[in-house]
Amino acid sequence: MTTPVALISPMSPHVEGWTFGRFIDDIGERFAKQPAMVASDHSGASPRIGRWDYASMTRDVQALQWALADLGVKPGERVGVMLSSFAEWVLYLFAVTRLGAAFVPINMRFKSRELHHVLSHSGSCTLIATGSYLGHDHTAAIAEVCGERGADGEYARLPNLRTLIGVGPAPHPDALDTAALLARGHALLADRGAPPRADDAFGTAILFYTSGTTSFPKGVPLSHENLLVHSVKAGELLSIRPGEKVLSLYPFFGISGGANKVLSTFGCGACLVFQDAYRPEEACDLLEGEGCTVIHAVDVQIRELVAILKPRHASDKRPVATERRGTIAFMAGVDEQLARDMGLILGLHRFIHPYGMTETNPMVLRNELHDPFEVSVRPGGRVAPDVEIRIVDPQTDEDREPDVPGEIVMRGKTVAREYFNDPEATAAAFRNGWFHSGDLGVRNTDGFIFYVGRLKDMLKVGGFNVAPQEVETFMRTHEAIADVAVTGAPDARLGEVPVAFVVLKPGASVSGDTLCNYCKQNVANFKVPRTVWFVDALPYHTAANGSKLQRHVLRDWVKERVQ
Repeated sequence: MTTPVALISPMSPHVEGWTFGRFIDDIGERFAKQPAMVASDHSGASPRIGRWDYASMTRDVQALQWALADLGVKPGERVGVMLSSFAEWVLYLFAVTRLGAAFVPINMRFKSRELHHVLSHSGSCTLIATGSYLGHDHTAAIAEVCGERGADGEYARLPNLRTLIGVGPAPHPDALDTAALLARGHALLADRGAPPRADDAFGTAILFYTSGTTSFPKGVPLSHENLLVHSVKAGELLSIRPGEKVLSLYPFFGISGGANKVLSTFGCGACLVFQDAYRPEEACDLLEGEGCTVIHAVDVQIRELVAILKPRHASDKRPVATERRGTIAFMAGVDEQLARDMGLILGLHRFIHPYGMTETNPMVLRNELHDPFEVSVRPGGRVAPDVEIRIVDPQTDEDREPDVPGEIVMRGKTVAREYFNDPEATAAAFRNGWFHSGDLGVRNTDGFIFYVGRLKDMLKVGGFNVAPQEVETFMRTHEAIADVAVTGAPDARLGEVPVAFVVLKPGASVSGDTLCNYCKQNVANFKVPRTVWFVDALPYHTAANGSKLQRHVLRDWVKERVQ
């Protein structure tokens, strides 16, 4: 017997026109004694769990702001942060933005070439990083991107960089230690009181760099206004309550984990539970041990949690104790069986499957918890407040009719206005007041909008449009298929035809002809793959919201197989 969560109006503040600084001051006072963070950290000699209430978190933020200001960081400057999902990441986020500088998250997996690009392109004056993490040494890459330091104090390869700060192992011989800075900041806080707060809601709060698969990442400047209202409303959409525990498995370097989930949790006075790196067994322990009633994750993680918890529950015959809810991103396409399993094992019967991107915020399209299952499992749904979304012909920009796929274009308070220091990319994507996403969507007759796939991935089969993700979603319903990816192969008569790369489940056996016939019985003939190739794994790369399929690699695979 499950215990339903009584959904009540959350106590989130009305944050229109606020900055991150005003936000952290407000929640630090209103929710002072409530738990704010539970952080699992395995980066040191032994694992530890750190805990902060709202008052202590806010004091640490203000202390770090004093320390940064004492080092010469000024409003309008940019601070690069290459950390995993540590508590210090959150503290620096608010310290930097309360000061009026821009926070620049950097993926821990970036190599020296990518790191140098982000630091030089952003003109970051400060880099906050760790020297080693989970067996990876970052000191060599950081030394390489900085170069030698001259007598004038400038680094040869990064002349804008003045200060290096370490969290844990020192990332560079010049790096200052966060623990020492925090102690110094608390002394200043005790002596001077709270540091001055910058309150420009239209200034850049976070400068995200989007994942680049074939070129360098582009910088996306998002203001306090872009991020704060959207994120706090996301918490309200989930009816998150003060004191509730929220397990987020998204990495902090991306907009979903590092902005939306942090701000939506704190805006409701709830407690954010997170790991420095995703570990499935520990995630299950945190979920149950901390009593988390909200989960934010991607499908791969949910599948692993279900696999771990299912035998646990079977062995002691205990039912799911709590009805949970959350946001789930089905990165590999809709998996209805997983969606049903997570209800039985995790209590996740109600969930939001949002659509968004770095340039727009991650929940500009979303269903609601009371929506029927067939709506919830599709990416998208209703248009978020303060956003306008159209589905247009990508050639003419004319609006498409309902049920006809077209490009998703957006404008509104949550949407960025440009790419940072990149007029060419800005001109290509931000046209006539609308951001052109490069994504395909479809509006149904009820007015819901759902993501279909990437515009550049759409196949043209004898004049008919075919979205690879639609075919992939259906093929995953076959009991033998573990994973599948569809792309196009050249065809003399039709221009191109669908082909599929299939990963079978362990021990499964099926022929390509059988799978093609399975499709013929259920989808239009022009959508049916003409050829099926069996592979051991599909090409993914790690992005902020999970693993994303590298479709350009699939096209290379086709070239190798079709002469």
